[in-house]
Amino acid sequence: MFKACDRDKWKFLYAILEKMGFPARFIALIKHAIEHCWFTILVNGEPFGFFKSSQGLRQGDPISPALFILALEALSRGLNHLFAQNLDMLYQTGCKTRVTYLAYADDIIIFTRCEEQSLNKLM
Repeated sequence: MFKACDRDKWKFLYAILEKMGFPARFIALIKHAIEHCWFTILVNGEPFGFFKSSQGLRQGDPISPALFILALEALSRGLNHLFAQNLDMLYQTGCKTRVTYLAYADDIIIFTRCEEQSLNKLM
């Protein structure tokens, strides 16, 4: 989800935090931590050059999993709303329980009818 993330998606993440009621000061701290990150590479065991992060969340950063979960929560709410408003998109199973998607870690499977109209609504 965030591996191919660009600055616009960072803005989306900040909007999620704001909509979920996080204080502006907290959002500013997260913004600073995400956007002001520099990296270096080792060449023959020695640091060589610096470059600024321009996309995504850092693997290994303690706050990254929490931010990912918040983004996934926004996706979950959006999918729930979409399927509630478009019952014709539901994939019909043999059981009474409706399953519209399954999410685990950074993977998601979305179940919908295999029709162009349903797929266009998802996009």
